[in-house]
Amino acid sequence: MILLLLTLCSLVLLRQLAVILSPTDPVPDRTYLVVEGWQDEDSLLAALALFNAEGYQYMITTGGPNIRFLSPAHASYAEQAGAFMLVHGLDNDKLIMIPAPESAQERTYLSAVMVRDWLDIKGSNLTELNVHTSHVHARRTRSLYREAFPDFKIGIYAAVPQSFELRQWWKTSDGAKSVITELIGNTWVACCFHPGEPGSHYEKWAVEKSSQSSDPR
Repeated sequence: MILLLLTLCSLVLLRQLAVILSPTDPVPDRTYLVVEGWQDEDSLLAALALFNAEGYQYMITTGGPNIRFLSPAHASYAEQAGAFMLVHGLDNDKLIMIPAPESAQERTYLSAVMVRDWLDIKGSNLTELNVHTSHVHARRTRSLYREAFPDFKIGIYAAVPQSFELRQWWKTSDGAKSVITELIGNTWVACCFHPGEPGSHYEKWAVEKSSQSSDPR
């Protein structure tokens, strides 16, 4: 009987996995909306609509080097997303692009650290920050931003996927691939990711250009 109950509970949890990985739970502050720049166009448009609807003052686009193309139009996902937002009507005065260097450890975390450093230089007295990202990546993004901003309340928005339904994620290859990848990513962050002290080389763990040039990959 106990085994049957455990099996049923496991099946229910498995079916809800995509929903669990895609929380939307923003905090009240509407000064900055951080938008992860690697998202697809549908997610970026959703972020822009949210920015306008919620009355945010500024949008911060983030992301490291654009590695999807050999000769990208923009060097980083932060710049690529920023250009996309401008084309779709965002005022230039409201856009802040914060590129990150290539990370040897965790790209989302390094982007969060770059945002934190920028806010520190700005002398911001904020204690809350909202981040917009792509559906099942949301739980990992929030965890990593909380790690980078230990004194902040971090809110999160998860874009709705266009290629699968959260409650039936296992019915499509995109859904299965996305959920399984994020489950592994969240598990790794929980058990194995240990950033260094704030401001240290180990916290940023960036790949230096000299090491990139000598790497045959």
